[in-house]
Amino acid sequence: MSQVFALITPEEKTFFAKRLADLCTEKQEKVLDLIPAFEAVVLGSALKLFRNRIRFNALYNFMLAKSAPQEEVAKLLSSGKGMPDYESLYRFGEGMMGILLPDKKSAIATLLGGQLGAKSSTIIKGLTLSYALYGFRLKEYDYDALRDFKSFGEYYQPTKNDFYALAPPKIQVALIDILVLKDVLKGDSVVYDEPFSPSDDKTKRNYSIFLISLVAGAIIVALILFFVNRTSEEAPIDKEETSEIIPIDSLAKLNDSLTKVALDSSRATNDSLTTLVWPEGKPFQVPKESIIVAFHAYVSDSTVVTPLDLACTELEFSDKTELLSTPKTYLFKQIASGLTKFKEVDVQVQVSSEKGPATAKEHAYVLKNRLVGEGLNPKRITVATLPNSSNNEIIFSFKKRSSLK
Repeated sequence: MSQVFALITPEEKTFFAKRLADLCTEKQEKVLDLIPAFEAVVLGSALKLFRNRIRFNALYNFMLAKSAPQEEVAKLLSSGKGMPDYESLYRFGEGMMGILLPDKKSAIATLLGGQLGAKSSTIIKGLTLSYALYGFRLKEYDYDALRDFKSFGEYYQPTKNDFYALAPPKIQVALIDILVLKDVLKGDSVVYDEPFSPSDDKTKRNYSIFLISLVAGAIIVALILFFVNRTSEEAPIDKEETSEIIPIDSLAKLNDSLTKVALDSSRATNDSLTTLVWPEGKPFQVPKESIIVAFHAYVSDSTVVTPLDLACTELEFSDKTELLSTPKTYLFKQIASGLTKFKEVDVQVQVSSEKGPATAKEHAYVLKNRLVGEGLNPKRITVATLPNSSNNEIIFSFKKRSSLK
């Protein structure tokens, strides 16, 4: 590939930027600045498939089963073909992201939003639409790359340096860490299950010497084992060793004890969990000490109208980065699910940090973006920093809006 990796042409980028800017009430110039970062994320996640045959197979099957929304892409990248069906584009893009970017969307949204100064909704929607465009390109133009795992690697390996050309310098290191790209972007070439084929006589001679040495070593080991076995057969049997043999009835008792321990452990695990269910939803389990238990009781009880503040000890931020060291996906998923079911409830994320208000605010937006990543409307989430900055604290404050408003 002689040109830098790109999802769309420069002219199409102008139309795409205008569509996304109008959709998210963002400045068009800001969206144009974000597009190379979106392309870097898409390219990085595609490059990661070099080392993941299972995920490549998932992408291959997805592309076979799903048809690209060709008409909607045409509308998205033009100004005179009507309004595109964004829901159709989102579904296709989210399917691609589920394969290429599993569990990374929130972290990347936080990184791009914090470093490039864009709204979280712009980042999330822009990424989703970018993956829809990549799926369309892969389906319509680059389908030869999907012939097999080796073809995909050979097709995209020349674009490795394009990642650095697309990603803004201030996010490159963090983006490489999030996408786990160090092994892919280093200078070593990737081998795609190539069969052994000696290139010259010297290689053949070395291979023959290796085989001869291996056979000779095996013969020596066999002789040593033979003489050791003869010596051991002639040695007298130690009565003390035979006395250490465990009787069969004792083995049965030991097995019963181990079974009891396993059952007790399973029972203890079940005792530490509780089962809840949202209206018209499926049952789910969370730890009994989780704030989800109190949150579930609060939103389910229509007689309670006062706000509820829940101090969260289940989440903890890393000292080395500004990301969560214990993500606890279930917590964000169930808060988003509960607020989706009970639309009259809003949440404020309140954070304090021993590093100061600036870090606390950044942590608060990390938590907000995780909830947005679970599908919650960002307008229903506000953030605040707690005045006490001598320790690290996270509070989820839930408030019910009055039905009279």
